[in-house]
Amino acid sequence: MAKTKALLRQLKTTFQAGELDPLMNMRSDVNAYVNGAKKMQNVALFSQGGFKRRNGTKRYASLTGDARLVGFDFDDNEQYIMAFGNQRVDIYYLETNALAQSITGCPWTTSILYEMQFSQAGDTMIVTHPSMATQKIFRTGLTTFTRSAYAFDEDTANVYQPYYKFADTSVTLSSSATTGTTTITASASYFTSSYVGIYLKIQDTTLEITGYTSGTQVTATIQGTLRKKLITDAFTTEKGTKTITVNDPLHGLANSASVSFSGSNSIEGIDGADINGSRTITVLDEDTYTFTAGGSTNANNTAAGGGSAIFIQSPNQATTEWKEQTFSSVKGYPASSTFHDGRLWFGGSSSLPDWVWASKSDQYFNFDLGDGNDGDSIQSSIGASQVADIRHLLSNRHLLIFTANGEFFCPQADSGVLTPSNFTVRRQTTHGCSHVNVKTLEGGALFVQKHGRAVRELLFTDLELSYSATNISVLASHLVQTPKDMAILPGTAERPESYAIFINEDGTAGVFHAVRAEKLAGWTEWKTTSGATYKSVEAVGSRLFFTVYRNSAYYIEEMGLEANTLDHSSTFTLGSPGTVFTGLSNYASKTVKVRSGNFYMGEFAVTSGGQLTLSSGFDTSEITVGYDYEVSVETMPVETVLPSGSLQGKPKRVSKVVLGLNSALSTTVSGTTLQLRQVTDDLSIAPSVVTGKKDFYLLGYSKDATVTITQADPLPVRITGLVMEYQV
Repeated sequence: MAKTKALLRQLKTTFQAGELDPLMNMRSDVNAYVNGAKKMQNVALFSQGGFKRRNGTKRYASLTGDARLVGFDFDDNEQYIMAFGNQRVDIYYLETNALAQSITGCPWTTSILYEMQFSQAGDTMIVTHPSMATQKIFRTGLTTFTRSAYAFDEDTANVYQPYYKFADTSVTLSSSATTGTTTITASASYFTSSYVGIYLKIQDTTLEITGYTSGTQVTATIQGTLRKKLITDAFTTEKGTKTITVNDPLHGLANSASVSFSGSNSIEGIDGADINGSRTITVLDEDTYTFTAGGSTNANNTAAGGGSAIFIQSPNQATTEWKEQTFSSVKGYPASSTFHDGRLWFGGSSSLPDWVWASKSDQYFNFDLGDGNDGDSIQSSIGASQVADIRHLLSNRHLLIFTANGEFFCPQADSGVLTPSNFTVRRQTTHGCSHVNVKTLEGGALFVQKHGRAVRELLFTDLELSYSATNISVLASHLVQTPKDMAILPGTAERPESYAIFINEDGTAGVFHAVRAEKLAGWTEWKTTSGATYKSVEAVGSRLFFTVYRNSAYYIEEMGLEANTLDHSSTFTLGSPGTVFTGLSNYASKTVKVRSGNFYMGEFAVTSGGQLTLSSGFDTSEITVGYDYEVSVETMPVETVLPSGSLQGKPKRVSKVVLGLNSALSTTVSGTTLQLRQVTDDLSIAPSVVTGKKDFYLLGYSKDATVTITQADPLPVRITGLVMEYQV
């Protein structure tokens, strides 16, 4: 007697874990195995547990070449999609879906597009890259923009930008004059011809280099008056000698040097009448000098100077107290920026990769250090033990700093505001970040790890009062292949699922679906039509856009409504039902698939003149044409633990699948297609959608028995779950 084979049933109610890494094929001991799938291509996951065919895309605009997409979101009614291409940016106004403006002659090139960083506040967008002067894109009207180099605030005496002494601390500068044109001489070779146009700071005075003579000598224009600062506190003197501590040790005078002055000299903060005779300052060391009262009359004891700094005009005194502008063609430009706490922040440059700079409060173009008051500029190294190239700044719960070597945050004081006195940086994790932009998802910050094979979520925990960086792609690492762009499409009331879309180097997209409250955290893979690839992605509000390379050209395509099941689709209409449609020049000499409502008409060739003719009897007044994309879902190998042990490796035959459908029009289960029509049905009429449970009968034994769900026609399908019956 033949042995009766056991008939088993396995219920699968959720795909919330998404597509799993091939290394998970035998991990039936983890929940993800039960809740995931071996393959999930071109589908979107539901927080309820099922999946559907992803929405198709509609043709939005043609591009002149590769372009990175960046959103400009002024408010819910004034939104734009910007396409940054080679030395240009094309700006589309989403209210009218029309090109608002093309700006050419821009300083960026294709080679740096995907390393550029963008930040926006109100009408202003800041564009940064360490090899390019920081740019400002400013919205001047509803459909008008300007592009210019970012410029710091300035007046006749100062340019309010960051300054830094890149030269050795021992290198001195001396000036031949105190006003106007001067010759600047360095104690060591330092300058190059590239320094023309660069600003210097000698003590508190700004100079612009106007000419290059040699490595040790340049000419410059002094803005204001060049002076040596001696003391910053009020003081009184008596006849004779008195030693006074200098509050600014970088006074620029050599030891034993003497400078005499009298009531006729310019001494800021002290009335000439209070000097009462000649005075001599003799430097003792870097911290002190003597003030000698000359004549027979004591200095006025009230000659306090109101606490102002005392300066003397001493042009030929060499000083180590000098700096140059931090950002320039010589030293590089900021790598990143963000708006946070009412300040514009810059992060990293070629020469100072681990520094951050913040503007004065509510003054985005003023980086004056001032006296270190709460509203003054903040400029600081992040203080990491290893120099870490800052690649991204993100305004979140805190100011977040992402570097090539780790992740940092800036704790906020009780007041909740960062100031020069309370600014600190704390390292949280040590994973390192790639150049792919960082985005916020449900309160966490998603970033691509520096090697490009993992996506992490930096999330603050109130219990620990610190951040952790969880690898959210660990179970689907094969879908993260060196991404070069990403976007976050937030959930809506109609669609609670949020999407994080990562564009891989190979032109595919790894898509993370998330609803934290419902424990949805799964990945799927999106691909477009064979031969076409994704290049860039951006979300603006609830709209999602891609740059796509197809048919040897670049396009912007928008992922449309659920009813759209074709890529690069367009809709064409006739005044009355017919079979001949013209005006399809965008599809000339191509073969396209055609839908009319819920009716799939088939595949048709478009002539070189842009004409498409439907089959006889397919009269209609409106068609949607486009390209199909493959939908494929394969379950994990069937697994059940019996008293005799695991079924892993044992031959199994899936004999029947009961599929839960919701408003489905097309699906195939392991080669068996859903029958929506009877032989007697009128084939010119669209079939009705199917909702409920449908049986599919299958054959064949396999050690790794799986169920594959595909689609032959580009029509909607929603799967709520399935039951597999199998024999061992």
